Amino acid sequence: MKLNAIAINTFREAVRDKVFIAIIIFSVITMLGARVIKPLTLGEEAKIIKDIGLNSITFFSVLIAILVGGRLVYKEIEKRTIYLILSRPISKTTFIIGKYLGLLLVLFDSVLIMTGVFYLFLLFLRIPANYILVWAIILTFFELAIITAVAIFFSTFATPITSSIFTFAIYFIGHLTPDLKNLARIAKSPIVSLISDVLYYLLPNLANFNIKAQVVHNMILDYRVTALTILYGIVYSGFIIFLSCLIFRKKDF
Repeated sequence: MKLNAIAINTFREAVRDKVFIAIIIFSVITMLGARVIKPLTLGEEAKIIKDIGLNSITFFSVLIAILVGGRLVYKEIEKRTIYLILSRPISKTTFIIGKYLGLLLVLFDSVLIMTGVFYLFLLFLRIPANYILVWAIILTFFELAIITAVAIFFSTFATPITSSIFTFAIYFIGHLTPDLKNLARIAKSPIVSLISDVLYYLLPNLANFNIKAQVVHNMILDYRVTALTILYGIVYSGFIIFLSCLIFRKKDF
């Protein structure tokens, strides 16, 4: 019950946030704006509009996770509401997990809204939209689960700006992990090879969550790999939240 209360309260606070509302509006405008580029699509209008729509859902959802998640815990400390919350029989672990679940609920709703607009837009343009597109959106949600966990992790000890910068850096490098593996293999310096190897295994491999090109071009998906990617997202997120709880429990309030 305590966990539910914190999660629901976090959800209510986040959806009232002007940043959240602005991002949702911009995402809808971007998807609808894809229609403007029709003269430049050279007969590939359907694929380009699908690609822009899926990338808009990912980009704006990641912005919500980073900008809202990065100040979620810090805001409670800054406003000193954390003292009121923890004066009740609520553990610090429950607080962190509740915050995480609340923001995941916000992201779930955001993705749902953007997906609805995306499919309505395709319907309006009479562009066929099969169910395979949904798999790209599902993987995006589990990628968001990792990004949210990372944002909350940094939020337990860093300011909102620092937390957002660190989380964005992890997101950016996380999409380059295959390159880190290649660098470790071809690097002539043992130190560079070692650092690349450590970063490859330490940072989240977010490139695996990006299957937008496959679904837009109607390529056959390997559902075993998709299922393993989802499992990886759950395990990695759980581990980061576990670390966040350990750090937060050491704080004195």
